[in-house]
Amino acid sequence: MGSQKILEQRLAELETKSAHQEAIIEELSDAISQQWEIIDNLVSSVRLFKDKITNLEEETQTNFLEKPPPHY
Repeated sequence: MGSQKILEQRLAELETKSAHQEAIIEELSDAISQQWEIIDNLVSSVRLFKDKITNLEEETQTNFLEKPPPHY
């Protein structure tokens, strides 16, 4: 009967550890999901800024080529 009680105790400990691990995995999953959302937003912002810079560069080159120098 002592071994039965020991087995029940060990099983209870394993179930407790498993429950804690499940909670930790869920927390990590939520954190990763939030991080991916932040990364996606940052990537979108970088693309937007890159497009704006490219447009400004093209506009500056076009204006420079079209305007005569000030001494004319």
